Amino acid sequence: MTITNKFVNYEYDHTIGMDDFAGRAFRNLSDLAVADDGVLFVLQRGESVHNNPSVKICTVDEDWIGEFGDYGQEPGQLMWPCGIAISNEKEIYVTDEWNQKVLVFDMEGSFVFQWGIKGSAEGEFDSPSGIAFEGSGNLLVVDARNSRIQRFTIKGEYIDSFGSHGTGAGEFNMPWGIAVNHSGEIYVSDWRNDRIQKFTSNGEYILEWGEHGSNEGQFNRPAGLCVDEDGLVYVADWHNDRVQIFDSEGSYLVELTGDATMSKWGAQLLDANPLMEGFRQTAKYPEREGKLYRPRSVQVDKTGHIFIVDSCKGRLQIYQKI
Repeated sequence: MTITNKFVNYEYDHTIGMDDFAGRAFRNLSDLAVADDGVLFVLQRGESVHNNPSVKICTVDEDWIGEFGDYGQEPGQLMWPCGIAISNEKEIYVTDEWNQKVLVFDMEGSFVFQWGIKGSAEGEFDSPSGIAFEGSGNLLVVDARNSRIQRFTIKGEYIDSFGSHGTGAGEFNMPWGIAVNHSGEIYVSDWRNDRIQKFTSNGEYILEWGEHGSNEGQFNRPAGLCVDEDGLVYVADWHNDRVQIFDSEGSYLVELTGDATMSKWGAQLLDANPLMEGFRQTAKYPEREGKLYRPRSVQVDKTGHIFIVDSCKGRLQIYQKI
């Protein structure tokens, strides 16, 4: 399906993944990062030691590469991973809401180091969530329950922060996602205030848009967000089951609500288990199968692919900007 307005066009491309507990599948997704070579690092929140929180690795063409991650609280282990990003030095950074850490891995998944403790002092965390790198290489971390954004070096050294709790300009109530455009301006999804705020690279408030609701430009708990090469802003409007797209100043352009088709992994599973296809045919609401359900994050790559983390359906829906 092609989604258009007079400024932009998006065409549904394909779906990656299926919902299952282990192996070549996804369960309870939270975020993803796209490497320069097109490899996808998909962050799975998991549920327990039996369904590990982990990073699953595949290609855009749905070729399975592998995964890494263990459940626990020891160095290098994950409990409630939330955000993921790749540094200029080709290392993978992951936030963990439960362990109050930022963890760093190499591109093969080997643990490198971590930092963070629970608290509200400089460099401490209370539910770190979204994460993004600036052009300088410094790291921005959304410190959700402390209602602020903290900036660190790639070695975890605290630099500065901005934001405080509230509903006013530059204030937050459970911020979640963060993105940086080519000019260094910072966008933050202010989850409980149902809005997006835009800041200078120094954290000075510029503007905001959004309010609670389900109409165009309104939000019901905005989660992850990203900015593409043209400066357009994509917001995972979590409880409205959609991704909304805006220009750099917050003017609404269009929305994506889901067009998923059978993934390669799903088709291979059905081929190996013919009885499962019969069960699928008895579904009460087959028309809902392709729709987004609680999308938690969205990312773009340099080729114009839009990757939507369709969290509660264990898959990625991919669109192409045309």
